[in-house]
Amino acid sequence: MAKKIIQRYLPHPDRIRHNPSLRWLGPAIHDPNLWRLNRRSVAAAVAVGAFFAFILPVAQFLAAGVSAIFLRVNLPVAVTSTLITNPFTFGPWYYLAYKIGALIVGAPALTKVPEPVSANADGWWAGVLAGIDHLLAMGPPLFIGLALLAVVSAVASYFLVHLLWRIPAYLRLRRIRMRRKPAGPA
Repeated sequence: MAKKIIQRYLPHPDRIRHNPSLRWLGPAIHDPNLWRLNRRSVAAAVAVGAFFAFILPVAQFLAAGVSAIFLRVNLPVAVTSTLITNPFTFGPWYYLAYKIGALIVGAPALTKVPEPVSANADGWWAGVLAGIDHLLAMGPPLFIGLALLAVVSAVASYFLVHLLWRIPAYLRLRRIRMRRKPAGPA
């Protein structure tokens, strides 16, 4: 069941293998383990993606893809699962990371919130630079929180995928046992 759902949304392996921009990977991209949809491969791929979703905000696809190839786990699942952090969830995740890191380090609470980015090009670039300055000012609490979120989300997602993968099999076995159960005394 889970395998069919995942296959429905993933691109066909041949489409990725023959992509000209991935030619630099050579024979590594043809490893069948990168396309296998089994519990171990998918769980490890989701863990890789969840880890890099928090560690690298810019090159998370590339890092997850290279790690998936190195670890020989499902490549499309690893890359896709980095979308835990995306432009819509970036702010809340980073705020949570800062709060966790500040709690661990004992840092003070945030004192100012960055201004929203304006619509014109000059204002947008200034907003990006101000955002980067703001992230760097949060320093150690943010980076400690992100590292902790990365590790916890990777471990939790690994075990969650294992658990969710087993639920359909457990329910099927339970239905079979219920059908075989003899009727009670008359």
